[in-house]
Amino acid sequence: MNAIPKVRVLSADDAQAFSNLRREVVAVDPVGLGLSQDEELTRTLAGFQAQLAQPAPGAVFGAFIGGELVATAAVSRVNPFASSQHKMVMWGVFTSPRFRRMGLGRQLVATALAHAAAAGVRRVNLLVYVPNAPALALYRSLGFEPTGTEPEAVRLDGRMYDGLHMTATCAPPSES
Repeated sequence: MNAIPKVRVLSADDAQAFSNLRREVVAVDPVGLGLSQDEELTRTLAGFQAQLAQPAPGAVFGAFIGGELVATAAVSRVNPFASSQHKMVMWGVFTSPRFRRMGLGRQLVATALAHAAAAGVRRVNLLVYVPNAPALALYRSLGFEPTGTEPEAVRLDGRMYDGLHMTATCAPPSES
């Protein structure tokens, strides 16, 4: 498939498409999202609307092909305090199984990192559940480095999965 994706920031109006994509992904790979399919099905449209309407500079980026949301990546502030304004957390990085291996994840993660840097953010952190070789390769190739492992970070279908914390510097230190 050679369609050129349209990338844009998602809004609360995209909640149904966001939910549909998440449900498609979790049905194939619950470890990647860190939720079971049953847990994902309990999430409400109103909850997704609130999540997508986060305050700037937080943003959820989506890639659309043929009008369908097929991949996402997001960055959010850790909290509203001045002491944490130099960092953001990356989350919601997933791609429809039907559109993988097209570079969409790379494009969206790079877009989110550039957005964070433009907002004056120095560091972006994330947690990836392992094993997830494709995600680890992507993050490492974009400058993320492991900072530690959280043993038994999530339990799905009776099995424990570790979480690998990673960080990337996305902007030079401020001159203040």
